[in-house]
Amino acid sequence: MSNPFKKIVNNANETQKKWERNETSGTDTRKCENCGAARPKDTNLTTCDYCGFEFMSIDNEIKTDI
Repeated sequence: MSNPFKKIVNNANETQKKWERNETSGTDTRKCENCGAARPKDTNLTTCDYCGFEFMSIDNEIKTDI
């Protein structure tokens, strides 16, 4: 009698996803105009976490519907 787990292991090895694409990761950052600290590019940050410089002024009040 053959080992029933051998068939399962062989099937798993044969159908396993093989990744062939090599990619590199990277980050895009912008610098604070005031202190030069880096911040993620294309984010909605309005102030610098390091020096408090205000990148943009938002005067809208956010209200919730409850």
